[in-house]
Amino acid sequence: MKRIYLLGISLMVLGAAAFLFGGLNGGGRTVYWDHGFNVVGVGANKVQSSNYQNVQQIRVSTSNPTTIQTGNVSHVVVAKPSKTTVTQHGGILNVKGSKHWRKVFFLGGFHSVEENFGTTVITIPKNKNLVSLSANLEEYNTDHLNGHVRLNGISVDRLHYSGESNLALNHVNVTNNLNIDNMGHIAVNSSKFKTGTISNDFGNITLKSNTFGTLSAETDAGFISFNRQNVSKRFTADSEAGSINGQVKRDRRTYIFADSDIGGRSIYGRSRSKYGNRNAKNAVRYHFVTEAGHIKIKE
Repeated sequence: MKRIYLLGISLMVLGAAAFLFGGLNGGGRTVYWDHGFNVVGVGANKVQSSNYQNVQQIRVSTSNPTTIQTGNVSHVVVAKPSKTTVTQHGGILNVKGSKHWRKVFFLGGFHSVEENFGTTVITIPKNKNLVSLSANLEEYNTDHLNGHVRLNGISVDRLHYSGESNLALNHVNVTNNLNIDNMGHIAVNSSKFKTGTISNDFGNITLKSNTFGTLSAETDAGFISFNRQNVSKRFTADSEAGSINGQVKRDRRTYIFADSDIGGRSIYGRSRSKYGNRNAKNAVRYHFVTEAGHIKIKE
C-alpha cells in the first residue's frame, strides 16, 4: 500500500513538472487542424498596410472583424492581417480574407473554436464618395456571432451588406439605395439614405436619428427600436417574434398603422391600431406589424 502511495505521489510530481515545462515552452497554445496540425502563433498574422488610388467600388468578403471608415488620407488605405488578400482591377478594390483555423484538437477530439486572427481596417479619404460598397461577413459558428462590421462616416451611392455578424452604421451617407441582409444585431445611427431595406434573421434592429425617404425593416426573432427618424415618405417595421418600440413625430402629415396578432398595440398612449389620415397631403406613413410581440409608439 505504501509503495502504491509513493508511486502515485511520484507520478503527480512528474506530471506537474512536465506541465510546467510545457507551459514555459509554449505548450499552452492550442493545436488546430487545417490540413495538418498547426499551433497558434505559427505563421501568425501580421498587420500590413497599403495604399490604393482611383478606387470607386469596394467589395469585401471575409470572416474577420472589419471597419470601414473615413480619415485624413489622400488615397484608400487598407490595414489587414497577412492572410487577407487585396487586389485592384481598375476602380474596383477587392478585399478577401477568412479565419485560418476552424477546428481544435482537444481531449481526444476536434472542436469548433472562435479565434480572432486580426481586424481589417479600410480608411477612405474624407471627401471621397464611392460608387458602391458591398460587404459580406460569414461566421463559421452562427451560434455565437462574434464578428463585428463597423461603417463610420463614409459616403457611397449604393451600399449592400450581407452576412452573419453584428453590424453598426454611424454617420453613413448613402445617396441612393441601402440594402442590408444580416444575421445578427444591426444598429444604424445618424445616417442618411434615399431608400433602405434592412432584413434580419435573428437579432435586434436599432435606429437612432436617421434621415431617409423610405425604409423597410424586418426581423424574424428580434426587437425593433427607434427614436424619432426624419422620414419623408414611408417607414415600415415588421417583427415576427419580437416587439416594436419607437417614437414618431405627431403632426397633420403623420399616419400610423399598427397590427399585432398576439401582443398589445399602443399609439400615443392609447390602445388603437390607427392614427391620422392616410390620404392627407404629403402624408408620412408608418406601418408596424408583429405576430407575437407588443407595439408601442410614443411621441
